[in-house]
Amino acid sequence: MLTVTKLRKSFGSKRLFWNAGFSMSQGQRVALIGPNGSGKSTLLKILAGLEPLDRGEVRFAKDALVGYLAQETIAEGKETTIEFLRKAVGLDELERKMKLLESHLEEEESLLRYEIVQEAYRKLGGFAFADRAASVLNGLTLGTELLERPLATLSGGEKRKIALAGVLLRGVDVLLLDEPTNNLDFSALLWLEAYLKKFSGALIVASHDRAFLDRVVEKVLDIDTEKHVLVMQKGNWSTAAFVRAHALRRAKEKYRGQETEKERLDVSSQEKLLWVERTKKKRGPDRDKLTSNYKKERAIKKFTGSSKALSARRDRLTVYEKPFERTPLVFSFSRETKLRPPTITLTRVSLGYNKKKPVVTGVNLRIPYGRRVQFLGMNGVGKTTLIKTILGELKPLAGRVTIGKSVLFGDLMQEHHLLPLQLTPLQYFSKKLHIFDEQNILLLLSRFQFSPQIAKEKIAQLSPGERVRFVLATLAARGANVLILDEPTNHLDVEAIEALEEALAGYRGTLILVTHDEAFLSRMEIDEYYLLGEGTIQSVSNFDTYRTEVLKEAKRRLKRL
Repeated sequence: MLTVTKLRKSFGSKRLFWNAGFSMSQGQRVALIGPNGSGKSTLLKILAGLEPLDRGEVRFAKDALVGYLAQETIAEGKETTIEFLRKAVGLDELERKMKLLESHLEEEESLLRYEIVQEAYRKLGGFAFADRAASVLNGLTLGTELLERPLATLSGGEKRKIALAGVLLRGVDVLLLDEPTNNLDFSALLWLEAYLKKFSGALIVASHDRAFLDRVVEKVLDIDTEKHVLVMQKGNWSTAAFVRAHALRRAKEKYRGQETEKERLDVSSQEKLLWVERTKKKRGPDRDKLTSNYKKERAIKKFTGSSKALSARRDRLTVYEKPFERTPLVFSFSRETKLRPPTITLTRVSLGYNKKKPVVTGVNLRIPYGRRVQFLGMNGVGKTTLIKTILGELKPLAGRVTIGKSVLFGDLMQEHHLLPLQLTPLQYFSKKLHIFDEQNILLLLSRFQFSPQIAKEKIAQLSPGERVRFVLATLAARGANVLILDEPTNHLDVEAIEALEEALAGYRGTLILVTHDEAFLSRMEIDEYYLLGEGTIQSVSNFDTYRTEVLKEAKRRLKRL
């Protein structure tokens, strides 16, 4: 289905791939993994034909249709959703071709071409496309009323889902998906998992969601950032992570063993040479000089030869290169409150943007200091609205929100574009956080893998993953005692997610969380789950019960497709 050979790609002095290659067949589902900046998005763009390669070859099966979803793709245009989807799938173009051919159907060649185009139109569900589109939107937890709405009236999350729907509806042979789970709620995520497991074509997906990858893929394509090659492994993400960790341990053991043996042989060789030098200077007894000199020369020759043999043995040792290890990302949010532990209380709160049409009503919520709370629910039910109300960015439409006097909020919201893009990270610390010591700022940013050069570039030039790491750096600097994280793992690579998990494990303040990342959530030790939906909020006993119900509904929606 797909073969890549001798691929080379660089950007200036930065080399991404060097004689890299892999192959995959129809029906295979492959995860593309690697740290941020290793070239995952670039490789997908190359495969989609949107990025030139320096050298090498990319070959697809004959007439294979490729669908590609970029990491930041959203549906844009002046048309309605259904018009966008028809254009994205190619129905408008096929209808145009059929119309041109209809006036020449008496010609055999035109009739043959018409039948081919019509068959393509039929495969894409052109005769009942609105129903197919509605089923996919329903699977992605979007209402079918969006089909007739102009794209300009939709939210960013809705536009992202519609862009994904446009790719899924094309009936492609090869799917290339770059972070498809970003902006998906948990219900839509489980539907997408079920859809991809039924997909009969070839799939390459780049994602940071470990639980998603474990359930969907059967092979892993790992980017070796040291050798700039691609390594295909059998198994899901967890299997690949275990194999990689085991290989690193074995490489370390072999390298340490090699260095220990080198040191032993060097010491032994030097000891013999030192003995030779001492013996040369030693004078024999006068009474038997001839015999004494003979024995000395013989011993010198023996130990010199032994030293040379040890050196030769050292040179013949199997050479194991020192294994490459990235500098780990390690940081902390720890800050104990010195004042009275703050509590957050919402009493009979209605929240939203319009008093006549509140998003959620009757919210009674008490979050004591140090509790860990997870808000669940589909996109659009009010999770982010509730968070903004707690933060004080939105006033409640009714009721009362009481925030403890010693609360110091730190928040990571989905809308990273709200950062002041024209500032540099250094300027942000001084102007927004009133931290002026440049050396201390650079030291902090270096812990989040920012070089001094990047720290002085505008935030607008940072990648999505770098922006998330930058916000995490600001949270660490603030020392907040209440952390509010809205989809914090979006755009982070696995290494950064694991570092965030470690930091939160040691955090003693209050944590309010919204996430669809199951692997991340499983490490958070949540105290309370609250489900938002249909304008209400209610306590949920445990996450597994919620997941089971959502999965059943996702499978029901998939059957309608």
